[in-house]
Amino acid sequence: MRRLLALGAGAAVGAYLVDRWRRNQARPPRPLREHRGGTLEPVFVELAGGECVPVIDGGEGPVVVLIPGLTGDSGVFRYQIAALSENYRVIAPNLRVDFNGVEQRFDQFAHDVTTVLDALGVSAACPLGLSFGGPIAMRFAALYPNRTWGLVLTNTLARLDLSHVGLNRTLLIPVARWTSRFLPEPLMRRLADFWGRYGIWVFDPSPGNERIIDYELTTPVRVPMSVGSARMDTFKSCDLRSDLPRIRQPALVICGTSDTYTPAEWQREIADLLPNSTYVEIEYGGHLLLISHAEEFNEVVQGWLAGVQSVAAETA
Repeated sequence: MRRLLALGAGAAVGAYLVDRWRRNQARPPRPLREHRGGTLEPVFVELAGGECVPVIDGGEGPVVVLIPGLTGDSGVFRYQIAALSENYRVIAPNLRVDFNGVEQRFDQFAHDVTTVLDALGVSAACPLGLSFGGPIAMRFAALYPNRTWGLVLTNTLARLDLSHVGLNRTLLIPVARWTSRFLPEPLMRRLADFWGRYGIWVFDPSPGNERIIDYELTTPVRVPMSVGSARMDTFKSCDLRSDLPRIRQPALVICGTSDTYTPAEWQREIADLLPNSTYVEIEYGGHLLLISHAEEFNEVVQGWLAGVQSVAAETA
């Protein structure tokens, strides 16, 4: 009898989670808006191999390209798109999902950025890379120096090393991922707050963690972990530190002091290797500090971009 009850309870929980997953997949993403509040509809750009990716394009001025992390998309930059589009043309492409028709290697992501810029008639840009988007931005700057007028990196990595994460935190990532999306909302918020206290997954211990919880609750899962794993496989043999001394363009490296996945010493090393870099730490910021500390992050980025543009104007 107990076994039957246990099987019944397990089946009910499984059915509930599947139902929540389907609802999540069917949920439309929150619209992305420019600085005046207007909705930005994506355009689609065909990459090498034939895959078409959605690209957000808004604002006018010098071009900033926002490159998301391993399983993210342009929605992770909702606060930056709204702020930066007042003075800059902001382009935010999604990463390719597969490598059909092209060689499966990490450099392809940098080539994809160039394809997007070509399709939109852009000659040069400042890539802003978050997490896995950081090495893509670095590689773009190294491969296409004449098309790079600046470089912004936040909570990123130049080589793959998970030794500091630890087995316990690694095992808790999928648990945090599921419990912050597929349980009743009050329970999800409590658990997300719990994950934040211990720096699990994307949560941090700051008051702004509530924004990250809101982002998780309102953003459908579009990129499965299998795709993230395939993307990471292309980076396993890479060590971009030898590229960095050759990147002469101005660079900004932003670090969250509470980020448990890309620690502060990695960010300092990257900044030290870049010849023309500025290093900024944001107190209590976690892996998604550009959401939890959006105002401070945007202020740092906008001030730095304005300084780079001012120097360029004086030089010209």
